[in-house]
Amino acid sequence: FVDRLGDPQIPPGSKVVATLCNTVPVEPILALGAVPARIDCGNPALVPAGEEVLSGEICPLAKATFAGFLDETSLPARAACIVVAGTCDAKRKLGEALADYKPTFVLPLPPEQDYDRYWKPAVAEIERLVGFLEEHIGERLRTGALRSAIDLTRRRTRLVRELAEVRAEKPEALSVRDLTAIVQSGFVLTEPEEWIRRTEAVLEDVRTFAPTRERLRPRLVLTGAPIIWPNFKPLNLIEECGADVVADTLCSGVQSLYDPVVVDERGRAALLRALAQRYFFAAPCPCFVSSAKRLNRVLELAERHRADGVVHYGLRLCQLFDMEVPRLSAVLKERRIPFMSLRTDYSLEDTEQLRVRLEAFLETLA
Repeated sequence: FVDRLGDPQIPPGSKVVATLCNTVPVEPILALGAVPARIDCGNPALVPAGEEVLSGEICPLAKATFAGFLDETSLPARAACIVVAGTCDAKRKLGEALADYKPTFVLPLPPEQDYDRYWKPAVAEIERLVGFLEEHIGERLRTGALRSAIDLTRRRTRLVRELAEVRAEKPEALSVRDLTAIVQSGFVLTEPEEWIRRTEAVLEDVRTFAPTRERLRPRLVLTGAPIIWPNFKPLNLIEECGADVVADTLCSGVQSLYDPVVVDERGRAALLRALAQRYFFAAPCPCFVSSAKRLNRVLELAERHRADGVVHYGLRLCQLFDMEVPRLSAVLKERRIPFMSLRTDYSLEDTEQLRVRLEAFLETLA
Protein backbone atom coordinates (compact mmCIF):
# COMPACT_ATOMS: atom_id res chain seq x y z
CA PHE A 1 0.00 0.00 0.00
CA VAL A 2 2.86 2.40 0.75
CA ASP A 3 4.31 1.69 -2.70
CA ARG A 4 0.97 2.71 -4.20
CA LEU A 5 1.03 5.93 -2.16
CA GLY A 6 4.56 6.81 -3.23
CA ASP A 7 4.33 6.06 -6.94
CA PRO A 8 0.93 4.89 -8.19
CA GLN A 9 1.32 3.26 -11.59
CA ILE A 10 -1.04 4.79 -14.13
CA PRO A 11 -2.07 2.34 -16.90
CA PRO A 12 -0.74 3.46 -20.31
CA GLY A 13 -3.18 5.64 -22.18
CA SER A 14 -5.24 6.48 -19.09
CA LYS A 15 -6.30 10.03 -18.39
CA VAL A 16 -5.91 11.29 -14.83
CA VAL A 17 -8.28 13.72 -13.13
CA ALA A 18 -6.61 15.33 -10.12
CA THR A 19 -9.04 16.01 -7.27
CA LEU A 20 -8.70 18.09 -4.11
CA CYS A 21 -10.81 17.26 -1.04
CA ASN A 22 -13.15 14.48 -0.09
CA THR A 23 -16.23 16.26 -1.41
CA VAL A 24 -15.37 15.70 -5.10
CA PRO A 25 -17.51 12.88 -6.58
CA VAL A 26 -15.15 10.31 -8.11
CA GLU A 27 -17.84 8.13 -9.69
CA PRO A 28 -18.34 10.28 -12.85
CA ILE A 29 -14.55 10.24 -13.37
CA LEU A 30 -14.46 6.44 -13.15
CA ALA A 31 -17.53 6.14 -15.37
CA LEU A 32 -15.81 8.21 -18.06
CA GLY A 33 -12.85 5.81 -18.07
CA ALA A 34 -10.39 8.13 -16.31
CA VAL A 35 -8.37 7.68 -13.11
CA PRO A 36 -9.43 9.84 -10.13
CA ALA A 37 -6.39 10.85 -8.09
CA ARG A 38 -6.80 12.82 -4.89
CA ILE A 39 -3.61 14.86 -4.80
CA ASP A 40 -3.80 16.67 -1.44
CA CYS A 41 -0.16 16.61 -0.37
CA GLY A 42 1.41 16.20 3.07
CA ASN A 43 5.05 16.33 2.00
CA PRO A 44 6.89 18.92 4.12
CA ALA A 45 9.79 19.00 1.62
CA LEU A 46 7.45 20.57 -0.98
CA VAL A 47 6.25 23.44 1.22
CA PRO A 48 9.23 25.76 0.42
CA ALA A 49 8.72 25.25 -3.32
CA GLY A 50 5.04 26.11 -2.97
CA GLU A 51 5.91 29.21 -0.95
CA GLU A 52 7.81 30.64 -3.92
CA VAL A 53 4.46 31.22 -5.60
CA LEU A 54 1.91 31.01 -2.76
CA SER A 55 3.65 33.26 -0.27
CA GLY A 56 2.07 34.51 2.91
CA GLU A 57 -0.02 32.95 5.68
CA ILE A 58 -1.37 29.95 3.77
CA CYS A 59 -1.74 26.44 5.13
CA PRO A 60 1.13 24.02 4.36
CA LEU A 61 -1.21 21.55 2.69
CA ALA A 62 -2.13 24.11 0.01
CA LYS A 63 1.53 25.05 -0.54
CA ALA A 64 2.74 21.44 -0.77
CA THR A 65 -0.14 20.51 -3.07
CA PHE A 66 0.57 23.42 -5.40
CA ALA A 67 4.27 22.48 -5.54
CA GLY A 68 3.30 19.05 -6.83
CA PHE A 69 2.20 20.64 -10.09
CA LEU A 70 5.58 22.30 -10.59
CA ASP A 71 7.32 18.95 -11.16
CA GLU A 72 6.50 17.87 -14.71
CA THR A 73 7.09 14.20 -13.87
CA SER A 74 4.69 14.12 -10.91
CA LEU A 75 1.23 12.58 -10.98
CA PRO A 76 -0.55 15.96 -10.53
CA ALA A 77 1.40 17.48 -13.43
CA ARG A 78 0.31 14.61 -15.69
CA ALA A 79 -3.39 15.16 -15.00
CA ALA A 80 -5.71 16.06 -17.87
CA CYS A 81 -7.66 18.40 -15.61
CA ILE A 82 -8.25 19.31 -11.95
CA VAL A 83 -11.37 19.40 -9.78
CA VAL A 84 -11.10 21.44 -6.57
CA ALA A 85 -13.87 21.46 -3.98
CA GLY A 86 -14.49 24.92 -2.56
CA THR A 87 -14.24 23.78 1.05
CA CYS A 88 -12.17 26.73 2.29
CA ASP A 89 -10.71 30.02 1.08
CA ALA A 90 -7.28 28.44 0.54
CA LYS A 91 -8.71 25.72 -1.70
CA ARG A 92 -10.84 28.14 -3.69
CA LYS A 93 -7.90 30.46 -4.35
CA LEU A 94 -5.66 27.45 -4.99
CA GLY A 95 -8.10 26.48 -7.74
CA GLU A 96 -7.57 29.87 -9.35
CA ALA A 97 -3.79 29.48 -9.16
CA LEU A 98 -3.89 25.96 -10.62
CA ALA A 99 -6.05 27.14 -13.51
CA ASP A 100 -2.91 28.78 -14.92
CA TYR A 101 -1.40 25.29 -15.29
CA LYS A 102 -4.32 22.97 -16.05
CA PRO A 103 -8.03 23.16 -16.90
CA THR A 104 -9.57 23.51 -13.43
CA PHE A 105 -13.11 23.20 -12.12
CA VAL A 106 -13.85 24.71 -8.71
CA LEU A 107 -16.85 22.85 -7.30
CA PRO A 108 -19.08 25.14 -5.18
CA LEU A 109 -20.67 23.58 -2.10
CA PRO A 110 -23.97 24.47 -0.43
CA PRO A 111 -23.55 26.67 2.66
CA GLU A 112 -25.57 24.30 4.84
CA GLN A 113 -26.34 20.60 4.80
CA ASP A 114 -30.04 21.22 4.33
CA TYR A 115 -31.03 18.76 1.60
CA ASP A 116 -34.55 20.12 1.07
CA ARG A 117 -33.27 23.67 0.44
CA TYR A 118 -30.12 22.97 -1.53
CA TRP A 119 -30.43 19.66 -3.38
CA LYS A 120 -31.44 21.25 -6.69
CA PRO A 121 -28.45 23.63 -6.95
CA ALA A 122 -26.17 20.86 -5.67
CA VAL A 123 -27.27 18.48 -8.43
CA ALA A 124 -26.93 21.31 -10.97
CA GLU A 125 -23.28 21.75 -9.92
CA ILE A 126 -22.64 18.02 -10.37
CA GLU A 127 -24.21 18.29 -13.85
CA ARG A 128 -21.80 21.14 -14.60
CA LEU A 129 -18.93 19.03 -13.33
CA VAL A 130 -19.96 16.15 -15.60
CA GLY A 131 -19.94 18.51 -18.59
CA PHE A 132 -16.44 19.73 -17.66
CA LEU A 133 -15.18 16.16 -17.31
CA GLU A 134 -16.73 15.07 -20.59
CA GLU A 135 -15.00 17.94 -22.37
CA HIS A 136 -11.53 17.22 -21.00
CA ILE A 137 -11.67 13.42 -20.93
CA GLY A 138 -13.25 13.20 -24.37
CA GLU A 139 -16.05 10.76 -23.50
CA ARG A 140 -19.78 10.94 -22.84
CA LEU A 141 -21.19 9.83 -19.52
CA ARG A 142 -23.31 6.69 -19.82
CA THR A 143 -25.82 5.89 -17.09
CA GLY A 144 -24.84 2.23 -17.01
CA ALA A 145 -21.18 3.13 -16.53
CA LEU A 146 -22.10 5.51 -13.71
CA ARG A 147 -24.08 2.75 -11.99
CA SER A 148 -21.05 0.43 -12.27
CA ALA A 149 -18.75 3.10 -10.83
CA ILE A 150 -21.10 3.60 -7.87
CA ASP A 151 -21.18 -0.17 -7.30
CA LEU A 152 -17.36 -0.16 -7.23
CA THR A 153 -17.06 2.66 -4.69
CA ARG A 154 -19.75 1.02 -2.56
CA ARG A 155 -17.56 -2.10 -2.41
CA ARG A 156 -14.62 0.08 -1.35
CA THR A 157 -16.74 1.70 1.35
CA ARG A 158 -17.99 -1.64 2.66
CA LEU A 159 -14.43 -2.92 2.96
CA VAL A 160 -13.14 0.15 4.80
CA ARG A 161 -16.09 0.10 7.20
CA GLU A 162 -15.60 -3.58 7.98
CA LEU A 163 -11.85 -3.17 8.41
CA ALA A 164 -12.28 -0.18 10.73
CA GLU A 165 -14.91 -1.94 12.86
CA VAL A 166 -12.95 -5.18 13.23
CA ARG A 167 -9.68 -3.35 13.95
CA ALA A 168 -11.33 -1.14 16.60
CA GLU A 169 -11.85 -4.22 18.75
CA LYS A 170 -8.19 -5.27 18.51
CA PRO A 171 -6.09 -2.29 17.39
CA GLU A 172 -2.86 -4.20 17.99
CA ALA A 173 -3.69 -6.19 14.85
CA LEU A 174 -3.13 -3.15 12.60
CA SER A 175 -1.54 0.19 13.44
CA VAL A 176 -3.47 3.36 12.69
CA ARG A 177 -0.61 4.36 10.38
CA ASP A 178 -1.08 1.22 8.31
CA LEU A 179 -4.85 1.64 8.32
CA THR A 180 -4.51 5.23 7.09
CA ALA A 181 -2.02 4.15 4.41
CA ILE A 182 -4.52 1.56 3.18
CA VAL A 183 -7.31 4.12 3.05
CA GLN A 184 -5.22 6.77 1.30
CA SER A 185 -3.83 4.29 -1.23
CA GLY A 186 -7.45 3.98 -2.32
CA PHE A 187 -7.56 7.69 -3.19
CA VAL A 188 -5.86 6.91 -6.54
CA LEU A 189 -7.97 4.24 -8.19
CA THR A 190 -5.60 2.97 -10.86
CA GLU A 191 -6.37 -0.72 -10.27
CA PRO A 192 -9.46 -0.82 -8.07
CA GLU A 193 -9.87 -4.59 -8.16
CA GLU A 194 -6.26 -5.07 -7.03
CA TRP A 195 -6.78 -2.60 -4.18
CA ILE A 196 -9.93 -4.45 -3.13
CA ARG A 197 -8.15 -7.81 -3.26
CA ARG A 198 -5.27 -6.59 -1.07
CA THR A 199 -7.59 -4.88 1.40
CA GLU A 200 -9.71 -8.01 1.71
CA ALA A 201 -6.53 -9.93 2.57
CA VAL A 202 -5.70 -7.41 5.32
CA LEU A 203 -9.26 -7.63 6.64
CA GLU A 204 -8.98 -11.41 6.89
CA ASP A 205 -5.65 -11.09 8.73
CA VAL A 206 -7.18 -8.68 11.25
CA ARG A 207 -10.23 -10.90 11.73
CA THR A 208 -8.11 -13.94 12.51
CA PHE A 209 -5.59 -12.10 14.70
CA ALA A 210 -5.56 -13.53 18.22
CA PRO A 211 -4.22 -11.15 20.93
CA THR A 212 -1.80 -12.81 23.35
CA ARG A 213 -2.75 -10.58 26.28
CA GLU A 214 -5.14 -7.81 27.25
CA ARG A 215 -4.48 -4.46 25.57
CA LEU A 216 -4.03 -1.76 28.25
CA ARG A 217 -3.25 1.24 26.01
CA PRO A 218 -5.68 4.22 26.07
CA ARG A 219 -8.28 4.20 23.28
CA LEU A 220 -8.69 7.51 21.42
CA VAL A 221 -10.99 9.08 18.86
CA LEU A 222 -9.05 11.34 16.48
CA THR A 223 -10.76 14.33 14.91
CA GLY A 224 -9.71 17.56 13.20
CA ALA A 225 -7.80 18.54 10.06
CA PRO A 226 -6.74 16.09 7.32
CA ILE A 227 -3.56 14.07 7.93
CA ILE A 228 -2.09 13.42 4.51
CA TRP A 229 0.74 11.03 3.60
CA PRO A 230 3.69 11.26 4.15
CA ASN A 231 3.06 13.67 7.04
CA PHE A 232 1.88 11.06 9.56
CA LYS A 233 3.51 12.96 12.46
CA PRO A 234 0.34 13.04 14.63
CA LEU A 235 -0.29 9.32 14.07
CA ASN A 236 3.33 8.48 14.84
CA LEU A 237 3.29 10.48 18.07
CA ILE A 238 0.06 8.96 19.34
CA GLU A 239 1.23 5.40 18.79
CA GLU A 240 4.77 6.02 20.04
CA CYS A 241 3.36 7.56 23.23
CA GLY A 242 1.41 4.38 23.91
CA ALA A 243 -2.18 5.02 22.75
CA ASP A 244 -4.44 3.54 20.07
CA VAL A 245 -6.64 5.49 17.67
CA VAL A 246 -9.77 3.33 17.43
CA ALA A 247 -11.90 5.72 15.33
CA ASP A 248 -11.60 9.00 13.45
CA THR A 249 -13.63 11.70 11.75
CA LEU A 250 -10.82 12.74 9.39
CA CYS A 251 -11.61 13.47 5.76
CA SER A 252 -8.30 11.74 5.01
CA GLY A 253 -8.89 8.73 7.26
CA VAL A 254 -11.57 6.07 7.68
CA GLN A 255 -14.32 8.70 7.67
CA SER A 256 -13.36 9.69 4.10
CA LEU A 257 -14.57 6.34 2.74
CA TYR A 258 -17.13 5.50 5.40
CA ASP A 259 -20.40 6.71 3.85
CA PRO A 260 -21.64 4.85 0.76
CA VAL A 261 -23.57 6.34 -2.13
CA VAL A 262 -27.17 5.27 -1.40
CA VAL A 263 -29.07 4.52 -4.62
CA ASP A 264 -32.89 4.34 -4.56
CA GLU A 265 -33.44 4.41 -8.33
CA ARG A 266 -31.22 3.54 -11.27
CA GLY A 267 -31.90 6.46 -13.63
CA ARG A 268 -29.33 9.19 -14.33
CA ALA A 269 -31.18 11.93 -12.40
CA ALA A 270 -31.54 9.69 -9.35
CA LEU A 271 -27.86 8.73 -9.47
CA LEU A 272 -26.77 12.36 -9.56
CA ARG A 273 -29.05 13.11 -6.59
CA ALA A 274 -27.46 10.19 -4.74
CA LEU A 275 -23.99 11.62 -5.43
CA ALA A 276 -25.09 15.02 -4.11
CA GLN A 277 -26.48 13.40 -0.98
CA ARG A 278 -23.27 11.50 -0.28
CA TYR A 279 -20.63 14.09 -1.18
CA PHE A 280 -22.35 17.28 -0.05
CA PHE A 281 -25.00 16.46 2.53
CA ALA A 282 -23.23 13.59 4.33
CA ALA A 283 -19.72 15.09 4.25
CA PRO A 284 -18.10 15.62 7.68
CA CYS A 285 -16.44 18.87 6.59
CA PRO A 286 -16.54 21.99 8.81
CA CYS A 287 -16.96 24.18 5.72
CA PHE A 288 -20.71 23.89 6.23
CA VAL A 289 -22.39 26.30 8.61
CA SER A 290 -23.44 23.86 11.33
CA SER A 291 -20.92 21.75 13.20
CA ALA A 292 -23.57 19.74 15.05
CA LYS A 293 -23.17 16.74 12.76
CA ARG A 294 -19.42 16.57 13.39
CA LEU A 295 -19.83 16.91 17.16
CA ASN A 296 -22.47 14.21 17.23
CA ARG A 297 -20.23 11.93 15.18
CA VAL A 298 -17.36 12.36 17.66
CA LEU A 299 -19.68 11.56 20.57
CA GLU A 300 -21.12 8.55 18.78
CA LEU A 301 -17.67 7.12 18.00
CA ALA A 302 -16.42 7.73 21.54
CA GLU A 303 -19.35 5.84 23.01
CA ARG A 304 -19.46 3.00 20.49
CA HIS A 305 -15.73 2.27 20.67
CA ARG A 306 -15.36 2.83 24.43
CA ALA A 307 -12.85 5.63 23.91
CA ASP A 308 -10.90 6.94 26.87
CA GLY A 309 -10.44 10.37 25.28
CA VAL A 310 -10.58 12.53 22.15
CA VAL A 311 -7.63 14.20 20.40
CA HIS A 312 -8.19 17.08 17.98
CA TYR A 313 -5.47 17.54 15.35
CA GLY A 314 -5.14 21.15 14.29
CA LEU A 315 -3.11 22.08 11.23
CA ARG A 316 -1.64 25.54 11.60
CA LEU A 317 -3.48 28.18 9.50
CA CYS A 318 -6.47 25.85 8.95
CA GLN A 319 -9.06 28.13 10.52
CA LEU A 320 -12.10 25.96 9.82
CA PHE A 321 -10.95 23.22 12.16
CA ASP A 322 -9.34 25.57 14.70
CA MET A 323 -12.61 27.46 15.23
CA GLU A 324 -14.39 24.23 16.20
CA VAL A 325 -12.07 23.51 19.13
CA PRO A 326 -13.78 25.68 21.82
CA ARG A 327 -17.21 24.19 21.17
CA LEU A 328 -15.88 20.64 20.89
CA SER A 329 -13.93 21.07 24.13
CA ALA A 330 -17.00 22.40 25.97
CA VAL A 331 -19.27 19.59 24.76
CA LEU A 332 -16.76 16.89 25.71
CA LYS A 333 -16.11 18.48 29.11
CA GLU A 334 -19.83 18.48 29.80
CA ARG A 335 -19.89 14.74 29.09
CA ARG A 336 -16.71 14.11 31.11
CA ILE A 337 -14.75 12.91 28.08
CA PRO A 338 -11.04 13.89 28.31
CA PHE A 339 -9.96 16.12 25.41
CA MET A 340 -6.68 17.38 23.99
CA SER A 341 -5.94 19.76 21.12
CA LEU A 342 -2.76 18.85 19.23
CA ARG A 343 -1.92 21.81 16.97
CA THR A 344 1.11 21.73 14.69
CA ASP A 345 2.32 22.04 11.09
CA TYR A 346 4.41 19.91 8.74
CA SER A 347 7.77 20.65 10.38
CA LEU A 348 9.50 18.38 12.92
CA GLU A 349 10.72 21.21 15.15
CA ASP A 350 7.94 20.86 17.71
CA THR A 351 7.86 17.05 17.80
CA GLU A 352 9.37 16.64 21.27
CA GLN A 353 7.23 19.40 22.73
CA LEU A 354 4.12 17.71 21.36
CA ARG A 355 5.34 14.36 22.69
CA VAL A 356 5.63 15.77 26.23
CA ARG A 357 2.12 17.26 26.05
CA LEU A 358 0.64 14.06 24.65
CA GLU A 359 2.33 11.85 27.25
CA ALA A 360 1.00 14.11 30.02
CA PHE A 361 -2.51 13.86 28.58
CA LEU A 362 -2.34 10.07 28.32
CA GLU A 363 -1.18 9.82 31.93
CA THR A 364 -4.48 11.41 32.99
CA LEU A 365 -6.34 8.57 31.24
CA ALA A 366 -4.53 5.80 33.11
